[in-house]
Amino acid sequence: MEVIGNQRASLGQDIHDLLLRTGKGQSIGQFGEIFQGQIEDQFQRLRRCLVSLPCSSIYSRATFAPIKYARLRVRPAHKQKALKVTQLVLARLNAARIGGTITIESTVPEAKGCGSSTADCIAAAIAAADAVGQQLSEEEMGSLVVEGEVASDNFMFQRAVLFAHREGIVLEDYARNLPKLEVLGFDTAQDAIVETLKHPPAAYSWRQHQSFCTLSVALRRAIWEDDVGLLGRVATASAFINQLFLPKPMFSEIHSMAERSAALGIAVAHSGTVMSILLDPTDRRLENKVEEIKANLLNLGISNVLHFQT
Repeated sequence: MEVIGNQRASLGQDIHDLLLRTGKGQSIGQFGEIFQGQIEDQFQRLRRCLVSLPCSSIYSRATFAPIKYARLRVRPAHKQKALKVTQLVLARLNAARIGGTITIESTVPEAKGCGSSTADCIAAAIAAADAVGQQLSEEEMGSLVVEGEVASDNFMFQRAVLFAHREGIVLEDYARNLPKLEVLGFDTAQDAIVETLKHPPAAYSWRQHQSFCTLSVALRRAIWEDDVGLLGRVATASAFINQLFLPKPMFSEIHSMAERSAALGIAVAHSGTVMSILLDPTDRRLENKVEEIKANLLNLGISNVLHFQT
């Protein structure tokens, strides 16, 4: 919900008139992406973009205790991206002279492709706005979060969008939610981490750009028609392209396992170590497939599996 500009402008008139309260915010995480690549926009400009695989089983919570004219701090101290986004939000809401402490509590694994910094930043942005009695639109939040962390995931949106994750803008609004998926998520390299900003963006070939064009059309159709089978194929194709840039251990074995179990497909973190097997929640053999896949993953040495639904 957008807030009327005059209401926001009034915040800057007199800080003494501000009625502050403890602000609270919360965000889910993700488990990699359904799609990530680079497509041409209507002006033939190449735009990096993605669609996150949302996961409500992991989350970040933020509490902001505001103090007028105080220094702004964050706890834990290393959550500096959340601190920067808090500063940006307060400035956007004409409340830059508000300080205080933003406290983050998170269950989202860091540097694994689960969107930990994005979840922190979204939760902090909501809490900061709440502390001064305001709300941000999803588009505003997307823009501010990208400004704060350089590259962001897109689960600040409650609907499916194709998000330019290094620009903070929506390239396509599908105007509906992702189809429901049953997901088995796991870490393919528990001792490894991937820091997004230290990992160079993929340099895609002409052929891969052509593939992204086809996949973006298929993605739109899958979402509009609620076609989980097509969505699974899009995710799998995107995962195969990413394997050329950030290989996942046991990728071939896991893909073969998914095919043997007649899963919808696989999904990966394009800048992380996690990977998922996608299933149809309406499948009458779902329970058997889940147990079969878990047993096969255990044979590969993967015992920690997160079972969730989008």
